[in-house]
Amino acid sequence: MTEVPKPPSFLKGYAKKKYNEIAAILVELGKWKAGDDIALIALCSQYQRWIEAEKLIKQNNDLCFTTDTGYRQQIPEIAIANNAMKSMLSFIKEFGLTPKERAKIGEAVRENSDDIDPELEDMIVR
Repeated sequence: MTEVPKPPSFLKGYAKKKYNEIAAILVELGKWKAGDDIALIALCSQYQRWIEAEKLIKQNNDLCFTTDTGYRQQIPEIAIANNAMKSMLSFIKEFGLTPKERAKIGEAVRENSDDIDPELEDMIVR
């Protein structure tokens, strides 16, 4: 059986957990290939960026701010969250984690529904 490389130290706990969950599923299914760790690290770093940006958006009382010239502009965290989500969705499709692809690799992604991150799972299901 293939051994999964450890996730990098810059990933936070929840992103490392997601890395280990997805990698374990891919290894178990025999789908893990050399270089998958790079793509999975990219997916999990985008996941981390998305979560952090969404937390900051929630903390902000206004989705816009006023510039020095009086122009109302969207807070940067919205663009960060949107870009991270788009990038994540690309990687999710590459790993076969969309509902369409999930049918091909089996229901292994849902086997441990208690361990599934509801935010990521909700995004995958869409």
